[in-house]
Amino acid sequence: MQILYAQHHWETAIFADDNWRYVLPTSEMPSGWNTISFDDNIWNEGPGGFGYSDGDDGTIISTTISVYLRTDFFVTDVTKLSTAILSADYDDGFIAYINGNEIGRSYNLPEPGTFVDFNEVTSYDHEASLYNGGQPESFVIDSIALDTLLTDGDNVLAIQVHNVGINSSDMSSNFFLTFGISDNSMFYSDPPSWFQAPFSFLQSNLPIVIIDTNDEEIVNDPRIIAHMGIINNETGMNHMGDPFNGYDGQISIEIRGSSSQNFPKKQYALETQDSEGENLNVPILGMPEENDWILHAPYSDKSLLRNYLAYELARDMGSYASRTRFCELVINGDYKGLYIFMEKIKQDNNRVDISKLEPDETSGDNLTGGYIVKIDKWNGETNDGWYSEPLLDDFDGVWYQYHYPKPDDIVEEQRDYIMDYITDFETIMSSDTYNDPAEGYYEKVNLESFIDVSFLGEISKNVDAYRLSAYMYKDKDSVDGRLTMGPIWDYNLAFGNADYYDGWNPEGWQMDVELGNDGFKIPFWWYRIWDDTTYLTAFNQRWQDLRESIFSEDYIMSLIDSATTLIDDAQIRNFQRWPVLDEYVWPNAYVGGSYAYEIEYLKNWINNRLAWMDSELLLLDIKENDIPSEISIKKPYPNPFNPKTAFVVNLTNKSSIRLDIYNILGKKVKSINKNVFPQGKHTITWNATNAIGGQVESGVYLYELLVNNRLETGKLLYIK
Repeated sequence: MQILYAQHHWETAIFADDNWRYVLPTSEMPSGWNTISFDDNIWNEGPGGFGYSDGDDGTIISTTISVYLRTDFFVTDVTKLSTAILSADYDDGFIAYINGNEIGRSYNLPEPGTFVDFNEVTSYDHEASLYNGGQPESFVIDSIALDTLLTDGDNVLAIQVHNVGINSSDMSSNFFLTFGISDNSMFYSDPPSWFQAPFSFLQSNLPIVIIDTNDEEIVNDPRIIAHMGIINNETGMNHMGDPFNGYDGQISIEIRGSSSQNFPKKQYALETQDSEGENLNVPILGMPEENDWILHAPYSDKSLLRNYLAYELARDMGSYASRTRFCELVINGDYKGLYIFMEKIKQDNNRVDISKLEPDETSGDNLTGGYIVKIDKWNGETNDGWYSEPLLDDFDGVWYQYHYPKPDDIVEEQRDYIMDYITDFETIMSSDTYNDPAEGYYEKVNLESFIDVSFLGEISKNVDAYRLSAYMYKDKDSVDGRLTMGPIWDYNLAFGNADYYDGWNPEGWQMDVELGNDGFKIPFWWYRIWDDTTYLTAFNQRWQDLRESIFSEDYIMSLIDSATTLIDDAQIRNFQRWPVLDEYVWPNAYVGGSYAYEIEYLKNWINNRLAWMDSELLLLDIKENDIPSEISIKKPYPNPFNPKTAFVVNLTNKSSIRLDIYNILGKKVKSINKNVFPQGKHTITWNATNAIGGQVESGVYLYELLVNNRLETGKLLYIK
């Protein structure tokens, strides 16, 4: 693999407004139309680009599905051309060739190498950007590829441009070919004013992830085989050329995401593999070993932090959320910017810790778990599931997707079981007795998880909250068979980063936002839960507890400050690679013009949001100090936990309380609160320390909580 370094200088051989040969085909193009030997003398001729007179066209063409273009260029000495960049500004799709060899195509056409008919439309539209002050997309060709593509003498750049449909109102085709010249030779012209040369990327304080696809293009589907190396010198800087010490091996990789696929900075899903192509579980960047990973690409989120911040807060609350590590990414020598290497949501002891469900587990307790279900768009990663018809008037149904077991693995009995379980839950939630202490939903769900997921959706005012990228899971009945919300996922459109569905406004509940004709509404049962006094009481108490700790302004600001310090150098390089700080990127509610302003906006928005939620939640009439009629002991929350878990005990009169913690071998770790307490509500906290104040190791612990003569026992899971 050749790493892309700064050239001696750059020159542009082909400009969009050069003279091109073109044709609007009415039948399939002849073989070899994109080669240098093809005779194009009968084609039309005119300046580019070619389109419908929408402000960026040199030649106006009639309505068409496609237009085919050719222009020649001369190469004096191939050996002095170290890199080429095809800059493509188009509406709606294209495939480009040099001397008959494909060098790039848009992602809304079939995968690279696939033949595309003259009358084939793109799968979705793509807007040109140069006319509006934006940047064209770049396709990099290194010197190794150039040696095989080019010849000294005449060469041809040929392009087929396709529209999204015959009734489309616009079409654009502006293409530039720029070469990196390895010495002081002068062959062509200065690049356009907007052209930004790739810069030398030599070192980073962050891990460097280098992926080599052997020049095969990474596409949405299927995954391709590639090599990944990670440089992660924990004690110092990471340098290009350092040995791969974080990972050095085979992967399979594909583009991931839904709307984010329209961004030039792509997100990737990858699997670590052995040489035979089998999944290989490995620890990466301090995260527990697994084989499924995500390279998240913050693009419209110009703070670069929103996903990171949400996942940090979720884990601090005691729930599992994907672990993350900032890194910088290079693919085939092309610097791609700052990324977040993170865990994919899946069943695993170190991720969603539920029972593994085998295909032959089709009856009894074995059938009851574990399952992971996702509420999301139809075109999400997993599109197999069931549609639940609305059970109440004025509400839409819900599209539930099988996430674990995967659609290809889940058997009929398991499909029926989890569908029936959620249907039963929905039936309860649609009834008049949904919140009845005996007949209601409380035994069906892990209420604390619903509260925490709701908090994260509301504190961030995520416009997708409750309704998209919404996960829930269920373990076996013998473990904990309640429906549990989470883990959280995809918070790019949160914390004030959306100009729709009131996402910009730090005031108002996201639950109450008007979604209009959006096909993906909040499930009705969320509204029923929010009408439940028991839920609101617990919600309010949880808020008060969190505001004194991880939801305090000081704590959240410290998370932001520590992250911005860590990525300070990398963010500069990222925005050199993707210069979007001073331009609108869907769906920005704020365009700051600098990274410092983006961070200031994020902080101010969060502080305003916290203040508004404080004012609203203080209005709830919560009588938390009411004396109970009998002793009540709540299960420890959170569990699993980090950094602490708590037991809430309501006493009818003066009582003794003692909490003993044991390791899995039965050895006592710590005793807490050998005291007598007055009547009322009391919280007993264990902060994962032993008898001498040292931090215990991650793992399972046993507890005995003795209140007078009443003994409660159970398990705790501490995760560092």
